[in-house]
Amino acid sequence: MKKQLTFMLLFWIAVSGNAFSQTSIGGDNAYYAEELYDPAYPMMKEWAKAGVEGGIPSRDKQSVRLRIQPPADLISAVKKLQKEGGGVLLLDSGTYDLKQTLRIPSDVTIRGVHKDQVEIRVDMHGYHFKTKKPLTAALSLDGVERVGIEDLTIRYVTPPFEPVDKQHVYDAWERKIFHEREMRDTTLFVEMIWINNSKNCWVDNCNILWSGSDAIRINLSEHITCRHNYIDRTYNKCDGGMGYYNIMRSKYILSCYEKVRRIRHYAIHINSAYCVAIHNDFEVDVNFHSGDDGYNLIEDNRVIIPVWHSWHCFQLGDPSQHKSAGAWNILFNNQTYHKLNGPEFSDHNVVYKMSEKFGGPSVIKTELPVPQGGTFYPVKVKN
Repeated sequence: MKKQLTFMLLFWIAVSGNAFSQTSIGGDNAYYAEELYDPAYPMMKEWAKAGVEGGIPSRDKQSVRLRIQPPADLISAVKKLQKEGGGVLLLDSGTYDLKQTLRIPSDVTIRGVHKDQVEIRVDMHGYHFKTKKPLTAALSLDGVERVGIEDLTIRYVTPPFEPVDKQHVYDAWERKIFHEREMRDTTLFVEMIWINNSKNCWVDNCNILWSGSDAIRINLSEHITCRHNYIDRTYNKCDGGMGYYNIMRSKYILSCYEKVRRIRHYAIHINSAYCVAIHNDFEVDVNFHSGDDGYNLIEDNRVIIPVWHSWHCFQLGDPSQHKSAGAWNILFNNQTYHKLNGPEFSDHNVVYKMSEKFGGPSVIKTELPVPQGGTFYPVKVKN
């Protein structure tokens, strides 16, 4: 098994690994390609709308209005930029301490000079939603438009100990990783980026490390792009809604070129529709967790389930707790490997659908034809 999984990892790096590029899908040079549209699948036009309308602006199209160096206060800098009408806040190399929620207003982009040279160190406490205490987020986009987070690292530093997980995909399974609560400190429920009731916002080319709970939580939002981010580890990933890449009550969300590992789920659920996950590298399951509205697309991703992970590559929720998935959730041309079953639902040019009911297989192999353009995502990038 180790040889097989290692081969899968090296193969994916060889054929699909890509350096960050502002000219990839999700950017302002991507466009709807009519020649790829197949009228047999009218939802393709909706999938083409996923992500920021008009794309993430190229870096050279956004003016830097304010530049700061450590140990400058991020909250004060954002408030100053807001008074000046927005623009880019550029962070010079170094670390920036964040001890309370940074609320980013409309038309403000926070950008580092390089994602490996700029680190926001999050030091705060938060509580599980069942305590009825307010949700705690490090970076909050609430009721805003045209907000960007770019080219930086966000790391949770409050605990003096590491999350409970494993380093390698072939390490042994242990119950404590996903099915026992974090009891060393029960106040670590801090969402790293919470996008709520917002539109046309993006997270691009960032490291999101050691989250308290959800690395990214997108709720009641539309036209959000998350692209080229590296997401790794979370402290709280036990049963009970913890530690997700979490898309809920949202539409037209685009996740592309993401690397996601050592969290609980990549989840699309609770009335979400027309979300697209494409060209991602997941070492975590893709989970239609509870009552999505259907018409979501999962295409051309690598999905590898580590031995120590507890789910299949494509998963429904628990029928005793969750609602079934919606109609027309399409899986197409994904490269997968499950720890026990090997490749799952990854035959080339075969159209799969998530089941709309519990009690049978979670994924259905269909006889549907491949779209005439060879893809369900009718988007190209201008050279």
